[in-house]
Amino acid sequence: MGLSCQACLARNSALCSAMVGDEIEQLFSIAHRVKVDEGGFLLHEEDPSKYVYNLSSGVCTLERLASDGSRQIMAFVYPGDFIGINSGPFYSVSAQALAPVVACRWHMKDLEGLYPTHPVLERKVHEIASRVLAATMDQLFVLGRKNAVEKIAYFLLYIDGRQQKFDGHSDSFILPMTRIDIADYLGVAVETVSRAFSQLKRRGLIELSQAWVVTLKDREGLRQVVEKTSP
Repeated sequence: MGLSCQACLARNSALCSAMVGDEIEQLFSIAHRVKVDEGGFLLHEEDPSKYVYNLSSGVCTLERLASDGSRQIMAFVYPGDFIGINSGPFYSVSAQALAPVVACRWHMKDLEGLYPTHPVLERKVHEIASRVLAATMDQLFVLGRKNAVEKIAYFLLYIDGRQQKFDGHSDSFILPMTRIDIADYLGVAVETVSRAFSQLKRRGLIELSQAWVVTLKDREGLRQVVEKTSP
């Protein structure tokens, strides 16, 4: 079969966990395995929204381009994330690989064909769409109400949680995105990102190596920065 569902990082994801035991083979039988090199795209903004994807490995961005050509990153997508659900006939975002990506791709009509015999699958898809909306609202709150240092603290705790779910790290992890990516996600200048990292380092909350490895030395301190409860 080439790709083992049981060994896949996405096996216990929101989508695939709807299929119990051998049922996963039914889901896999209508999937296509796709690979995208670093810098390539899984999907493009304004293309017809025919397909949905579940990441098996790698990391990618969900991003939009403004009329002036500037980029807004809407989310960072990790293994197990399900993307491509769209309310309209065209994708509203592009998905670009930050590292080589492997994903399962389904035609939405094929996936919907399983709903009558697997109602839990349909419910999971709707739940995922609701979570995407909730995550978007969280991001809007952070962008609108937090200063640069608070945004970076929030971002590091968010990425820490995403990576910990899959690689089991404790305190240190490599950031798969650049300072430019972080700036485009948080809506700040690249220089502002660098200054905010430096301030968190000076306060003893994080360490940051030249290899872009982050060590969270004080998670509670970072939470206090986000919540504005630190002195």
